[in-house]
Amino acid sequence: MLNKTISSSFGELSGKLPLRTVLIVPFVFQTFLAVGIVGYLSFKNGQQAVNNVANQLRGEITNRIDLNLKSYLTIPHQVNQSNAVALDLGQLKLQDLVGLERHFWRQIQIFDSLTFAGIGLENQENLGAERADDGSLTVRVSTIDSNFDFRTYAMNQKGDRTKQLSNKPNFDPRTRPWYKAAVAAGKPTWSQIYPHTKGITSYLGAAMPYKNESGQLQGVLLTNINLSQIGKFLQSLKIGKTGQSFIIEHDGMLVATSTGEKPIRTVANKDFGAERIKAIDSSNPLTKAIALFLAQNAIAQKQTAQQLEFNLQNQRHFLQVLPFRDDKGLDWSIVVVIPESDFMAEIDANNRTTILLCIAALILSILIGILTAQWVTKPILQLNETAKDIAKGNWNQSGVINRRDEVGQLAKSFNSMAHQLQESFATLEQKVEERTSELATSNQQLELAKEKAEVANQAKSTFLANMSHELRSPLNAILGFAQIMLRSRSLPSEHFESVGIITRSGEHLLTLINEVLDLSKIEAGRTTINEKQFDMYRLIDDVEDMFRLKADDAGLQLLFERGSDVPRYVRTDQVKLRQILINLLNNAIKFTKEGGVCVRICMNSGLLSSGQPNKNSQERVANNQQIYFEVEDTGMGIAPEELDKLFEAFMQTASGRNAQEGTGLGLAISRQFVQLMGGDITVSSKVGVGTIFKFDITTQVVDTADDEAEQNKRRVIALEPNQPRYRILIVDDKPLNRQLLVQLLNPLGFELKEATNGQEAVDIWHEWDPHLIWMDMRMPVMDGYAATQKIKSTTKGQATAIIALTASVLEEERAVVVSAGCDDFMRKPFREQEIFAVMNKHIGVRYIYEESIDKAAQTLSKTDIKDVLEPEALATLPPDLRAKLASAAKSLDIGEVDHLIQEVKAINASIGNAFLVLANEFEYGKIASYIEAVK
Repeated sequence: MLNKTISSSFGELSGKLPLRTVLIVPFVFQTFLAVGIVGYLSFKNGQQAVNNVANQLRGEITNRIDLNLKSYLTIPHQVNQSNAVALDLGQLKLQDLVGLERHFWRQIQIFDSLTFAGIGLENQENLGAERADDGSLTVRVSTIDSNFDFRTYAMNQKGDRTKQLSNKPNFDPRTRPWYKAAVAAGKPTWSQIYPHTKGITSYLGAAMPYKNESGQLQGVLLTNINLSQIGKFLQSLKIGKTGQSFIIEHDGMLVATSTGEKPIRTVANKDFGAERIKAIDSSNPLTKAIALFLAQNAIAQKQTAQQLEFNLQNQRHFLQVLPFRDDKGLDWSIVVVIPESDFMAEIDANNRTTILLCIAALILSILIGILTAQWVTKPILQLNETAKDIAKGNWNQSGVINRRDEVGQLAKSFNSMAHQLQESFATLEQKVEERTSELATSNQQLELAKEKAEVANQAKSTFLANMSHELRSPLNAILGFAQIMLRSRSLPSEHFESVGIITRSGEHLLTLINEVLDLSKIEAGRTTINEKQFDMYRLIDDVEDMFRLKADDAGLQLLFERGSDVPRYVRTDQVKLRQILINLLNNAIKFTKEGGVCVRICMNSGLLSSGQPNKNSQERVANNQQIYFEVEDTGMGIAPEELDKLFEAFMQTASGRNAQEGTGLGLAISRQFVQLMGGDITVSSKVGVGTIFKFDITTQVVDTADDEAEQNKRRVIALEPNQPRYRILIVDDKPLNRQLLVQLLNPLGFELKEATNGQEAVDIWHEWDPHLIWMDMRMPVMDGYAATQKIKSTTKGQATAIIALTASVLEEERAVVVSAGCDDFMRKPFREQEIFAVMNKHIGVRYIYEESIDKAAQTLSKTDIKDVLEPEALATLPPDLRAKLASAAKSLDIGEVDHLIQEVKAINASIGNAFLVLANEFEYGKIASYIEAVK
């Protein structure tokens, strides 16, 4: 049945085709199929062999280039580092220009890979030794005495000048790319590739800023390498028969090539008579084609080696791209390309034979088809050629076909359509040109504005970082030694309050610094929410205690009203909420001369003073709740015209300017914090009556607070027994910072040693093998980064914990420190709890803590304490016990107070816990006041 169906279908098909076609097509098909399969298999096998050889060759070539570059590019920075150390040690002096000149001349003789070694100074002087392309050595000097003319001198064998070779007037090294790059980076870096002053070659400079002991920039050390040396190495490589290699930068600029082409070209109106060229503008067709291929596919931006293939002029090429980057700013790509034709000579000969056989077999069978189809296809092909000419923009072409059949009608319709398209395209091109001109003008204006904004932001960030570093270093000593004094049991009781004042003043100064930095982070969009679970009641009590004394001194009432439905434990950013309340209360008390200040907290905005009930105020989403705050004062008030600008940075009201206090940042930062916490802040005020600030935040209700904060408040008093005696190395160039850590750690039994710079630290580490190193990152001779890298580069150093100490507040600093090999990162000023916690984390030190407050006492809020210590409740205690406790509290006898509180707990645990909370907060005056209130 199936055979009949196939036969019937074949008969119908063959009946519709010419007999000549039926006879020729099967024969042509069989011949072509047999020869094609054989040719295809032969081609595939040869191609696989070529792929294997090409992969191996291009891998070996790129690895050789990579190793050569690493070796070649290491030397310039090592020379700069050596010169900087010589300057630090006084072996070289910036004032001794003759000595510097001879030193660089000898140095260029020793290092034959360098083309220049020298230094440019901040006073515009510049000197160094240079190796010319012919190998001769010269000295190039620009000094005040020469009116900053850049003169080149030939030298004899003794290093003495013999004659002047050239002169370039008014040379300023500070304008050169290498100088600017080093100053901007603030560390060893590579300059941009720049032309020689004669425009005959290009240099890559290893630049290193050199600063004196006070951190003031003196100049920039420079060692140059001639990129032609890299080009010569690439030319020496054997890459197949016609393969080539080249190196490009991230932006596509050509660095060196094996073709002998220079990466610069002479341009009369350019600085130094030359400019660099991009690889896509190369005069070598293959280099240009590869560069275009890389740019179109963004291959140079990838982080790993890429083996690729691409076609150029219908010829396959094997391509390998290897990224080459370092920590000093280099971002290059090594490119190796090998044409497939280098390997395909014999394979192509076989393929040509196969193709000739196919052609010979097919030519006879196709000839008749060509003759037959020519009459039909000729007019269609003519129309096709006309369409191509029109597509190229040649609108004058038309399809002239002198036929009256359907093909002739098609030609007429085609010509009519081409005429209409010509008119439409002319109009469209005019509109496109106008729009392109408008866009070009707009883009230039936007680019200029962007550059100005980037320069301003960079200047501000640099200023803030330096300011913070200079202020945080002395604050570290102030707050640190205050903590150590508070730990001392021998400190006279009358001095506790004095030390507390020092601590609070230091914390206040740190807050002012952080306000400026917080504003900077807010403007940059880097401020984030750091949520944690905490006790809202305790936070409110702490803020009240903080301002109680200040309000009493000013003769003001300070009231805190908390709604009964306010949750005790919440999850939100505790630090930012505390800062908002501190900012608002600071302003309220500062600008209130009589009356008082009232703080209200509730769950319904309608319960706040002069507020309207909010229908949505009780809306809940899961456990999220909106908490409302209000700070009201009876101060001088704010004028209506000042209210609109009240929350702007550095904005102060007339009363604020008269007070001459503050930075004008508190309210701006508070508003940003409130908005980050899911709320908003408003203000209403009447001059002479007072001011009301209202804000709300979104919180999540939780069951308990995090234990971490309470744990951190427990004071370390000793080390647990049965531990090794830990060896701790303290590295800091400032004696006060070392003394602070020594006095904190020495009483606990740690074995301590000190170092004043990174080199001393490395030497002590080799001999002493400490368990942990506290490493300051900014030091003379050798900084903390270099010392850490040197230690961590050894197997032994991997077992030593290194903790970075820095006064920088930039988050970018953490990444730099970690990349240098440090195990952790701590900012100055630090707290003693932070020091002990980090040592426990990294080397497992275990501590004995002072006895913690009872759990029941920890949960007591200020309101709870007032309720517990009612006069009626205290009257139940024995009178003599009350009298002794009041007397000990007044005389600040800490030991006696603690002993008597334990007796009270034995009689009434609730009263004892309340007294214990007050004692741990050093509020002995309140203990005496509560007892004296008993009649």
